[in-house]
Amino acid sequence: MTDTITRTLELDPLGALLDREDAAPPEPAHHETEPTTLTIPVVGGGEAVVVDEPEPGYRSLEALTLSPRRAAVALAALAVGAFATGANEASIIALSTDIASGLGVPVARVGLLATAFALTVVVAALPLTFVTSRLSKRAALSGTFAVWTVGVVLAATAASLPQLAAGRVVSAAAHALFWAIVAPTAASLFAPHLRARTVTSIMVGAAAAGVVGTPLITVAGGSLGWQAPYWAFAAIGVALAVALGLLLPGTPPRGARDGDVDHREHTRGDLPSVPAFARVLVVTFIAAVGMSTTWTFIVPFFTDVAGVRTATVPVLFALGGTVAVGATLAVTRFLSTHAVPTVAAGLLLLSGAWTLLGTGLRIPTLFGQVLQAAGWAVLLAALLNWAMRHTPWRTEVGASTYTVAMNSGAAVGPIVGGIVVEQLGLRALPIVSLALTLAAAAVTAGADRTMLRRLRVPRHLRRAVEARDALRARRREWQRRTAAAAGERLGSARQGTARAVGRGRRGAGDTIRAHVAAWEGSYPR
Repeated sequence: MTDTITRTLELDPLGALLDREDAAPPEPAHHETEPTTLTIPVVGGGEAVVVDEPEPGYRSLEALTLSPRRAAVALAALAVGAFATGANEASIIALSTDIASGLGVPVARVGLLATAFALTVVVAALPLTFVTSRLSKRAALSGTFAVWTVGVVLAATAASLPQLAAGRVVSAAAHALFWAIVAPTAASLFAPHLRARTVTSIMVGAAAAGVVGTPLITVAGGSLGWQAPYWAFAAIGVALAVALGLLLPGTPPRGARDGDVDHREHTRGDLPSVPAFARVLVVTFIAAVGMSTTWTFIVPFFTDVAGVRTATVPVLFALGGTVAVGATLAVTRFLSTHAVPTVAAGLLLLSGAWTLLGTGLRIPTLFGQVLQAAGWAVLLAALLNWAMRHTPWRTEVGASTYTVAMNSGAAVGPIVGGIVVEQLGLRALPIVSLALTLAAAAVTAGADRTMLRRLRVPRHLRRAVEARDALRARRREWQRRTAAAAGERLGSARQGTARAVGRGRRGAGDTIRAHVAAWEGSYPR
């Protein structure tokens, strides 16, 4: 495009839109460009990153000297890693019935494996990231997939539920570390302005886990045994450990070698608020509990309650993954100005999905699957954006806190679902999820109205208004100081005139008195 269109931005009407009268003045904080939030839903969960940070990540000399072909191959390997880790995360849901029959345990106990995975991600993410911060990306990620491979091999060879749980915990720890460092690793391979494109490529791999990976796992588990997908994961893990060890740059960052402190600045929320951010976390946690309560046991629900044929389940997973990705892309343009209404829309779709699934009928269940996929995708995308608008800290801290809330809900949900299955049966699961989703909607509805009006204003317009207000404040301060200085000069001039007049009066008085004295002295007494 060669034509350039320039428009004048009228700022005055924005003051009323922001309700400046009843709102607190903006704090003098530095707000960077609005970050792009990207969430790709996986079956029963999701992976989220924040892209377009002002500092895209450290690029070492080794990374700068990578050939474009080698960097592209390394990026492809990271995308495959995103696919493998996402598919492994959702594998318990796809294989729950096969695992239960293969190990001779109730399906409710298999659901606890999802809890173990989510709790491990919550607990291990930050400590592992800190421990590996002084390693090169090559060593960190190659070692990550080596450990991940050990975990999936433990799962593939498991003859008991405890061994399978141990394998899930090991692979979950590696999963947590991978998603903590994959975005900056991908960003370091290319120029800073390509950060969004590179991280998006990683998320495409995660999207493929829901669209392709989970259906394939379901088919393989049913035809070859539930261990077969884990053996496939082991092969992929070995290949990735070797490939990333050869492709990624190996020298650690300078700050890690020299012990320098990293002072990079990151975007923060343009409406930072601890109460509002806490509300987002509560909604995230409750919604995640409601989602995982039913979705952990969705395969036995499909087959035993709704009467869906086993061969149809992979098709439903593929359909749901496709709908989820499409819904994510469809709502992206609404997030910057309608984050909270989009959250409400996602909760509404989920409520409709649980209602349809609660009927236990085949056709409503099929439509409920579509609504569930769309609602979960919309909700994930909107919740992350809502959280990033209110985070009182830097975005990487806010995103990590949001992820902890999400995974905590994903850990509690299978426990709740297991209790419901044992006490009330599979048919009661959607009813419990519906109640939890409505509770999340009630918390969302309690959001502050003034804050909601502010959220309708995109960050770049808010920055323009804040810049205007700052300019006006400087002008008022300049006028005040100028007026004060002029007043001081005028006061000094008046005081000088008064002193001069006083001296003149005193001098005139002395002259008169001298003349009077001289006149009086001219007459003889």
